[in-house]
Amino acid sequence: MITRGISSLAKGMQAMIDLEDITAHNLANVTTTGFKRTNVTFQDIMQGNVLTKNEKGTYKDVGSLSIGARADRTYIDFSQGGLQESGNKLDVAFQGDGFFKIRFQDVKDDAPYDEKNYYYQRTGQFALTDENYLINKEGDYVMDTRNKRIRITRDPDTDDINEMNRLEIAKDLVIGENGQISLCNPNFTANLQKIQICDFKDKTKISSIGQAKYLPIYGQDAGLYTKNDGTYSLQQGFVEMSNANTIKEMLNSINVSRGYETMSTMLKRESDTVQHAISLGNISNK
Repeated sequence: MITRGISSLAKGMQAMIDLEDITAHNLANVTTTGFKRTNVTFQDIMQGNVLTKNEKGTYKDVGSLSIGARADRTYIDFSQGGLQESGNKLDVAFQGDGFFKIRFQDVKDDAPYDEKNYYYQRTGQFALTDENYLINKEGDYVMDTRNKRIRITRDPDTDDINEMNRLEIAKDLVIGENGQISLCNPNFTANLQKIQICDFKDKTKISSIGQAKYLPIYGQDAGLYTKNDGTYSLQQGFVEMSNANTIKEMLNSINVSRGYETMSTMLKRESDTVQHAISLGNISNK
């Protein structure tokens, strides 16, 4: 029993270290486009009821007691980040829930469908390949509603990239709030492909694979579905910023440091108490 306080404080200090690691990760990504901050939940360890015995010999429940807390699980906070205008016609920001569906660049068009070939992200900083395919910053392909690569030309089904099939992005390209890509030119107007927007029914079952990319946790059903319910809008020429706030994360870090220092001081006192008890025991045995 005498060492219970030491054990409890040690576990609490480890929980503070885990929380500080997560806070540092959030703080390091406050300027990362499309980043979503991580939160952590804590769990009591071996919490049980405390009973007291009265003069009649019966026991009364007087409360509960835990031997400490530990980090239980982490989860991603998918709350909306602020939008910042970029002026780039190929930048697209989400307002509301949803993710772009992205295919790894080394997957062939004729490969059998496999979810392992895709991931999901909200970062909409796009560009065009030499063949006018729409890609993200890593060079992976943005998917349309037919699960095909998006190709922005006057005639996407034609491989020809001559002047007649090209377009002036700055003048002609329009990406609607629902993801519909259109060409609007006084001499030529047409609807092209539509960006596929996906979402998850249970976002606690998806995890980050780095660079603001997300996948369902292996072996868990996150409820992936294609969105067409109008609960989102895409804003062309904007980017979604990180939802991590510098001031809040700094305050979290300060509070964690103070909590750790307090526990460290209490741990030293508990250790001194145990040492004192051992010394008294040695004296009484002489």
